Amino acid sequence: MGLLLGLLLLSHLLVVIYGHPILEVPQSVTGPWKGDVNIPCTYGPLQGYTQVLVKWLVERGSDSVTIFLRDPSGDHILQAKYRGRLRVNHEVPGDVSLQLNTLEMDDRSHYTCEVTWQTRDGNRVVKDKIIELRVQKHSSKPPDTKTKSLPTTQTSLEATSTVNTSWGRITEVDGYIGKTSAEPGKGLSIFAIILIISLCCIVFITMTYIMVCRKTSQQDHVYEVASFCEKTWINWRCPQPSEHPF
Repeated sequence: MGLLLGLLLLSHLLVVIYGHPILEVPQSVTGPWKGDVNIPCTYGPLQGYTQVLVKWLVERGSDSVTIFLRDPSGDHILQAKYRGRLRVNHEVPGDVSLQLNTLEMDDRSHYTCEVTWQTRDGNRVVKDKIIELRVQKHSSKPPDTKTKSLPTTQTSLEATSTVNTSWGRITEVDGYIGKTSAEPGKGLSIFAIILIISLCCIVFITMTYIMVCRKTSQQDHVYEVASFCEKTWINWRCPQPSEHPF
């Protein structure tokens, strides 16, 4: 109520300054989901200006749709989804605020307050202002502790059952792991390791045997060469009887 009175006073001052009615609205309004919200729109009544039309429009996509119209014939709600939960104030002169009940999330949008006045000389003056409506889904109030508090015994039992359940699951998983590790498929890696080690041993023994055999062969060859040279030297030093006859 204090906010409305302040807006009305400010509107009256602006009327005095500018000489014609000025709409006063907030930049944005936030309402609770499933709750009610009031979107203020006020002006200072001015002599010589008679209100003839009041419109409230809502932005839908790129278009603005008229949801409320007040004309000399009365108030009209032009959209079915707002019927029964929309009302525009008419009790205080200059106050055309919109009351919207049972807010839904899709009510979030930009709302336009538009007022038309007629002057004494028959001219019409139209003013409009845009207000953003925000819908808050979760209340900022702290949760009720009574609804959340549980007896100590029940909490302990629930905690124990939770621990038991978790332990049972861990036991089952451990049993499953032990079971799968005993399967033939899991022993394949050990067999492969043993096979690789065996092959390495065989290759090592084979290479050692080849090297020993090669070394022995080389020694035999050296011995044969030495024997050959010795025989040749002796034959050269000692001619055969046929070559030196007496």
